[in-house]
Amino acid sequence: MKIHATHLPATTRRALERDLQAFPEPWLNFMDRYGVQLVVLDGQETLADSTAVAREAVADQAGWKTRAQAALAPALAQVEPGTPLVDHLHAYLNELGSPFRVASHHAPVNLDNLAAQRKVGEAYREQWKDELLSLNAPWSSVSPEGFVSSHGVFLLPPVPTAHGSLSDCEYQNAVTTTAESVGKALGFNRGAEQRVLLHSRYLGDNAPEIGGYRVAIHEMGHALDYVLEGLPDHTGYGKHHKDAVLACFQEAKTFTSDRADDSVREFFAEAVEAYLTEPSQDFDFRPDNYRASLRERNPKMAAYLEHLFQSAPGANWVSQPPAPVGLPEGFPDPDKDPIYLG
Repeated sequence: MKIHATHLPATTRRALERDLQAFPEPWLNFMDRYGVQLVVLDGQETLADSTAVAREAVADQAGWKTRAQAALAPALAQVEPGTPLVDHLHAYLNELGSPFRVASHHAPVNLDNLAAQRKVGEAYREQWKDELLSLNAPWSSVSPEGFVSSHGVFLLPPVPTAHGSLSDCEYQNAVTTTAESVGKALGFNRGAEQRVLLHSRYLGDNAPEIGGYRVAIHEMGHALDYVLEGLPDHTGYGKHHKDAVLACFQEAKTFTSDRADDSVREFFAEAVEAYLTEPSQDFDFRPDNYRASLRERNPKMAAYLEHLFQSAPGANWVSQPPAPVGLPEGFPDPDKDPIYLG
């Protein structure tokens, strides 16, 4: 499995690779084929700095621009200025799968301020502004007061990064996923994105605060949980996996942390971590976090994992990622809704 990490000391990388090798190779390879990315951030990095975002880079941006201008320029020419267009245009572009995002304004727009608001990297701001002007040229103009579109609506282009241009929605998600936010959580799994995010400071053998807690194994345990749940039921997993883990959770909740007592997802991830972890020889705030202890405390969960890890996924198995959780119906989503400017 490829590790997306820009700055990772050799000793830390070796510890991480060893932890990954604790997973039986057939299942590790299956998660890799499914699309799980392992991303390690450090310092002031964000997800937007990682090679991992290349997967979301916009393909054929020039073609999208040509198609958008060909459709919108004549349509806007037939609509009276002041007609409410934002929601209709937003829905139309979303239906097409367009990488452009709709914005509206009532006053001239300072593009330098807009670039800063959208968190565009300073090295790419001129390129981004040029692309915005070119994309909106058929229905916009620039004056000393700023940028103005004929109908008060315009399109935001993808944001350039070192690893390709990302749609504004993808970029906002990536640039706000900081190393510090990952570090505060120790690490986390984003099932819908098929992405495990880790902070480098918690991956070594002597990482501060965590003792023998193997963060990478734990978070990959979460990823495995989603992979198994997304398999068709005829594989013996899917709904069967969810029901089996829930039964173990309900019968013997007590484990090595309060979170695992309250969450079936945490219960499974901690069980995977324990099953694949050797007893710690040094300080460990979770001294029962190893296989023999799991077998004693949760024999049914240990037996389930033993069966799982001694088997192998089918060559033609395909797992479906979970749908994004999103926001409750009726709530505006700042990452997906149009942008309204003054």
